Amino acid sequence: MDQRSKLNIAVCDDDIFVTEQLSEWIKEYFVSNHLEEPNIYEFDNGENLIKSEVKYDFVFLDIVIPGMNGINIGRRLLAQNEECLIYIITAYDSYLDAAMSLRVFRYISKPLDKSRIYRNIQDGLKIYTTSNTKILIETKNENIILRAPEIIYLEAQGHTLFVNTSEGKYISVRKMDYWEKTLNTRGFFRTHRSFIVNMEHVVRFDHSLVYLDTGVTAYLTKHNYQNFKHAFMMYLEGART
Repeated sequence: MDQRSKLNIAVCDDDIFVTEQLSEWIKEYFVSNHLEEPNIYEFDNGENLIKSEVKYDFVFLDIVIPGMNGINIGRRLLAQNEECLIYIITAYDSYLDAAMSLRVFRYISKPLDKSRIYRNIQDGLKIYTTSNTKILIETKNENIILRAPEIIYLEAQGHTLFVNTSEGKYISVRKMDYWEKTLNTRGFFRTHRSFIVNMEHVVRFDHSLVYLDTGVTAYLTKHNYQNFKHAFMMYLEGART
C-alpha cells in the first residue's frame, strides 16, 4: 500500500441494496471516527472491478456474483496488488476453505451487521498502518529499509542469517532473537530456531513443516505446533465475523 491521503475501497455485489448499504456504513465509520473519507467505488460484477485501473486498499467482495466468482476475482486482484485487503461477503460457509487459501483478510457472513462491518474496517486500518511500518535491515555493506510485509521469511544457516524479501535476499548482522522481538507483533512467528515466517505467506502447515506461497518450506518444531496454530488462528481471527 502506498502513501496516499485517501484509501481506495471497492464494494462489489450484484445486490444493489447490499452495495449501497456497505458503502453507506463505510462512509459513516470514517466520518464518525473523524477520519478522512475514502474513495468508494461500487461494482455489480467482477469483470468491471478487475478492469478498473484503481489500486484498491480494501475490497468488499460478494463470493457469488454473475460471471466470475468471488474467489477467482480475488486471485486476480491480489495478482494486481498483493497488499489489497479482501473482505469476502457471502451467505455460504462452504466457501470458507477456498477463501482462506486465497489469504482473504476477513470472511463476513450475511445478513450484514453494522457493528461487525465497523470492527472489520478497524482491523483493516490497523493492518494498513502496520504495513507501512519501516524495517531496517543492517548488512555489512549497506542498510536496507523495507516495509514489514515485504519480508517473507528469515532463515539462519549456521552463523549466517538470511532475510528473504520480495526485493531479494540479504545477510543480516542481527541475530534471530533480535528479529523475533522486532517482528513478533507484526504478523510473524518463529516456527523453529532457524526460521521466522510471515504468516501472510503461509498457505498450509502440518506438525513439522510450514508451507509458504513462494514454494519455501520452513521447519516447525513439535513443541511449537500448538503455539503456531493458535497464533495463526488469531491472525485469521474474525474470518467468520
